Amino acid sequence: MKRYHGLIPLLAVLLLMQGCNDEYLQKIDELEGRVAALKQTCDKLNGNLASVRALYSVYEDYDMVTSITTFDDGSGYRLNFVNHAPVTITNGKDGLKPIVSSKWNSAEHAACWTVQYGEGAEEWLRDPDGNLMHVTGSIPYVTIRNNMFVLTWDNVNWVELGKADGQQGDSMFASIDSSNPNYVVITLSSGDRLKFPTYASYLALKEEIEKVNDDTRAQVELLEAFRGKLTWIESITPILSAGDTTGLTVTLSNGKSLNVRDWTTSLSPAIYVKKDTDGRLYWAYTIGLSPERWVLSPDGSKVPADSDPVEVPLVGIARDTVDSQFYWTVTAGDSTRFLRSLVDSVWTPKAVDSVSRVFLSVRDYPDSLVVVRKDSTKFVLPKQYSVSIFDSNGAAVADRLDMAPGQRATLRYRASGTGVSLTLLTQGGFSATRQTDSTFVIQAPGSFTSGQGRVVAVFSFQNGASPVTVVKTINIYKKEE
Repeated sequence: MKRYHGLIPLLAVLLLMQGCNDEYLQKIDELEGRVAALKQTCDKLNGNLASVRALYSVYEDYDMVTSITTFDDGSGYRLNFVNHAPVTITNGKDGLKPIVSSKWNSAEHAACWTVQYGEGAEEWLRDPDGNLMHVTGSIPYVTIRNNMFVLTWDNVNWVELGKADGQQGDSMFASIDSSNPNYVVITLSSGDRLKFPTYASYLALKEEIEKVNDDTRAQVELLEAFRGKLTWIESITPILSAGDTTGLTVTLSNGKSLNVRDWTTSLSPAIYVKKDTDGRLYWAYTIGLSPERWVLSPDGSKVPADSDPVEVPLVGIARDTVDSQFYWTVTAGDSTRFLRSLVDSVWTPKAVDSVSRVFLSVRDYPDSLVVVRKDSTKFVLPKQYSVSIFDSNGAAVADRLDMAPGQRATLRYRASGTGVSLTLLTQGGFSATRQTDSTFVIQAPGSFTSGQGRVVAVFSFQNGASPVTVVKTINIYKKEE
């Protein structure tokens, strides 16, 4: 029995050693897990640093968001842009540390990197020469050395951020807001906000710009058409948008064409011709129901609309470098300026249900197109192969003319087309003679029965091998004495 006495202490030692070994292995596993977690945190931090750098590049290039993808696990977002590669934003956790972020520095006129550890103060990240580090310059890189979080931008200079004690964090992005259809707003942990316009809103605004500038150019073509010789409409084509007619493309006999719209449904500028107290025509603008203002050149003078050639101010949008928002602009000559209200605030383009028109109405009749401008000026454009007849007072003569016995009446006509010829047929003792290229004369007999006299005017237009004929019949009634 004595030979077993020595084994008992040996077994106790072996069991004790096994327990220590298990505890040691457990601590090794915990350490490896903590190191892996810290490495994952560094990777996440560095990914977010690269994302911040990329976002500022997008921001400075005035790019626009096309879409946002939310990760299924809720860990972050992917922002897609028109001209830049997608940028991934990873959600941070409140209260974790260290925090590497960025904020706008007014003295530098740029966004600069900042660092903060624990409850310490947020500080600017500086290079060895003491200069602030711009976000669009070098990208900081976070890693762990000697159980400390360290940051470098060149693998030569290192900044200690604090102990890697497991309380690491990555709250670089505070929030992302895409509730506004016109902008996506990203708020950084520093409080700085990056505002990116959406591409969809830009396309909608671009369509509105085309409408506004179409109406502006149309006014010039209308003025020129009425300033020169007789001009008529050769064709009218509807402008369609999503299956709806939103305007008309009008082709004129002088080789010009214009797009006319009178159903703009967004709060877009209206630029139109207005007569000033000096009797001249100038360009003016307004938005919605706001008071009108003159379009001004850089020297503060009004831009004339009756010059030759006419200087046409065109509407556009531009992004302000201060707040990164888009605003309406007007370009006249070589000068582009923001459109401002009477209280001097800049107008922000928005897609809302409000009407701002250059033309009060556009009516397409069988023989003419009648356009009424904002200032109530009426333009009547005859159509090709149409004929209008007027009396000496300028009143239109349809199918009736009142005359006294023996009276001589000179009528003016407007025939829209090329190679027009006129043949006059009469009955009831009346005679008719073509006088000039735009007038003819009717002579009443000394006595006639009311309603029995008649003049038939036959207008023939050259149209290749198939001439077009327009017949106008005028019944003559005796004037009451």
